Amino acid sequence: MKNLPDNAYLLILAAFFLAPMSPLHAEVVSARGEYLYGPETSEADACRLAEERAKATALSRVFGESISMEEQMSCRETSGSKSDYGCELNRVSWSLIEGDIRAVTANQKVIESRMGAKACIVMLTADIVIPGRKPDSNFDVKVNVNGKMFRAGEALTLELEPTVPMHVAIFNWVPYQSSNAVTQMFPNEMDPQNHIAKKTSIPTEHKRAAYNFTMIWPESLPKSKSFVDEYLIVIGTKNPIKWLSSYDFADFKSRLREIPLDERRVVKRGYQLIRKMDRGTSVQ
Repeated sequence: MKNLPDNAYLLILAAFFLAPMSPLHAEVVSARGEYLYGPETSEADACRLAEERAKATALSRVFGESISMEEQMSCRETSGSKSDYGCELNRVSWSLIEGDIRAVTANQKVIESRMGAKACIVMLTADIVIPGRKPDSNFDVKVNVNGKMFRAGEALTLELEPTVPMHVAIFNWVPYQSSNAVTQMFPNEMDPQNHIAKKTSIPTEHKRAAYNFTMIWPESLPKSKSFVDEYLIVIGTKNPIKWLSSYDFADFKSRLREIPLDERRVVKRGYQLIRKMDRGTSVQ
């Protein structure tokens, strides 16, 4: 190849830097979130939840509502007229698991008085990343759980039915823990084979004698609490993925979004863990 004159190199460099870069597909959406609260909830917590609701609204305007009633937490345990802040925050976090908000701007907060209570209203503009690929409708997995309510000491099992062969990982999200831990349940040391091609029970049939998913009531919870909501996250992927044994919830969401939409399928299921009551007591 002949040597180019110096001015040719300058022209090439100029063309490179002036050429339009391929931008990330994104959409800017304005949204509003509101949370009504009483003296039992701090203003900071109320505004945090209002902001999360605004983010969820922005995502739903781009992607549409994708959270079914079966996947949502029940939020039944409240005390009188008090709002269940923790339950509502978990519900919103659950709906945000797959959405990718690159930046939030024009974040405005307003506090209003409402009939003996207060409302925090958050108005924001979210820069939402639009995936370059769409989900593969032929790549799916049906998930059945052996119950929606479990008492401490009972065992949980799942039945998976894939449309095509896939690699499966199952995680448990426990939002009431301070670390918001997401822990890998399957595959595990006793049941390491996670490539399935047909209807499969978890624990798998030939490993049920080795282990099970027995429900344990967290002793750190206050005695006044009779049940908690927990969640299963089933991830099917076309290619094998090396997962960590546990994640912070935010880190887990980031890791999940690294997998292209057409190479994964995520199914979420919620259930309630009930404290094992003494004889003569019951859960309302």
